[in-house]
Amino acid sequence: MPIQKTTAGQYYYRNWDCEDALACVLLLHGFGEHTGHYHRFAAALVHAGFDVWGIDHVGHGMTGGTPGHFASIDQLVDHARDLASLIRTQHPSRPLVIVGHSLGGITGAALALSLEPAASGVVLTGAPFEGLPVIKDGIELVMSRDAAYLDALEHDPLKFDTAPAEANLWRAISEQTDALSKGLSKLSIPVLLINGEHDVFAPPSLAQRWSKLIPNAHVVEIAGGYHDIPNDTEHRKVVGHVISAINRWIGDNGRNAPPYTCC
Repeated sequence: MPIQKTTAGQYYYRNWDCEDALACVLLLHGFGEHTGHYHRFAAALVHAGFDVWGIDHVGHGMTGGTPGHFASIDQLVDHARDLASLIRTQHPSRPLVIVGHSLGGITGAALALSLEPAASGVVLTGAPFEGLPVIKDGIELVMSRDAAYLDALEHDPLKFDTAPAEANLWRAISEQTDALSKGLSKLSIPVLLINGEHDVFAPPSLAQRWSKLIPNAHVVEIAGGYHDIPNDTEHRKVVGHVISAINRWIGDNGRNAPPYTCC
């Protein structure tokens, strides 16, 4: 895949293409990840009839930069909006859906506001809308229990120590809280919020609270799930909810699509 150069810098992206796709999905990964961790998730979306495009954020994956660091959420949105424009150029008639996890969820929410009403819907998994929460002593910071995902992280040649960049992460997210609160209250497109039962960074109660601000929001809690819910043990349920939502949002074409199945 190419490096895409823009006036706001450059970024790396992947495209998992689908023949005769019903819609295009713009996928935004979480902090400390990159698109290479989403092959399984993307494959399920392609199998369901969707063309998937994913971006490596600044400071992550093949995009490079200072590990884990980026100037602001706005910088990430600029890159994502550029990729959305590229998708639109290649597939002008296909619906576009945004799917973002954690940091990608915050970016995806801001992108949805920027593109409205161009996107048909947005899925936000584990989105920490209010920044770093107060975490009680003794709470185990589990991100995922999925062995394949944990193994991929452990042996990832692009991995880095996230600790030095965490302050920058939470600063950038906190700076978006007020703007997202105001903007999402006026968002007309549908929003699906998916959170793991045991997510300490974006608990289901946070999603429930924010869903009350968003006119067309639906909340799903994944029993037994942790923060990295698209790559947790219940990943099949998560992507199943995503596929079902997209099929509803895109109308007649979606209703004629085959039901979700996975290996």
